[in-house]
Amino acid sequence: MTKRDGGQWRHRLGGAAGRIGATAIGAAGFGLAGAAGGLVLGTVGDVALRRWRVSGRRLRHRIPDPVQRQYLTTACAVMGHVAKADGRVSEAEIALASRVFDVLEMGGELRPEAIALFSRGKRPDFPLAWMVRRFRRVCGGEDELLLAFLEYQVAIAHADGTPEDDQRRVLQRIARRLGFTDGEFQRLVRGQRHGGEVRAMPQSPFRVLGVAESATPDQVRLAYRKLVSRNHPDRLQARGCSQEEIRAGASRTHAARRAYDQIRRQQGF
Repeated sequence: MTKRDGGQWRHRLGGAAGRIGATAIGAAGFGLAGAAGGLVLGTVGDVALRRWRVSGRRLRHRIPDPVQRQYLTTACAVMGHVAKADGRVSEAEIALASRVFDVLEMGGELRPEAIALFSRGKRPDFPLAWMVRRFRRVCGGEDELLLAFLEYQVAIAHADGTPEDDQRRVLQRIARRLGFTDGEFQRLVRGQRHGGEVRAMPQSPFRVLGVAESATPDQVRLAYRKLVSRNHPDRLQARGCSQEEIRAGASRTHAARRAYDQIRRQQGF
């Protein structure tokens, strides 16, 4: 048995522990009917636990916007799954994932969660189909989000050269579940081979400021002022933030100014 096979069997046995335990308890208490019921409950519990671990709920208070939270959560976890699809995660893939974390501003206190999600994605029991389906349901109306997300996954697969067959199959499944045609997917892959860049998460100016598109000019101004005030370097320094967090705050302030100016031009106020 190879090291890879041994790791997969350990994960499978670990995942089956809940089902086995619930079945045994049900059988001890209620016989055959109890065993069947225990097996069902154990299976449901296992599935729910695997999904909960990659649901992004731990980021709810740090990233209130549900679209942004789902985008970041899914991107980090699925990158781990794509990287592991050929049996091992290379140093080049880890370095590329770190670059994506930086681009997505998953630094500071968010970095450990990004790494944990990436690691969860590497597990054989990672719920890829559920994760991508949920991601598309939340972000499916914004094609630029879907395209940027797929670009990260293609970039990870190409980080250390031409992807293995297993990685290509995983990428194609992801692309199809997101609604991309095979032709669109192939064009994206060709672009990555010719030096595609890792770009930031696309955001509408309203989302940058955290307001609805129906917001009034006064609501836009208020949201802008709050965002700039919250990320001011002096305030962050007074809170004991690191230089990395202060730089991230400056980046968010710059993005807020651009978004505010864009909305002002659009709405003429």
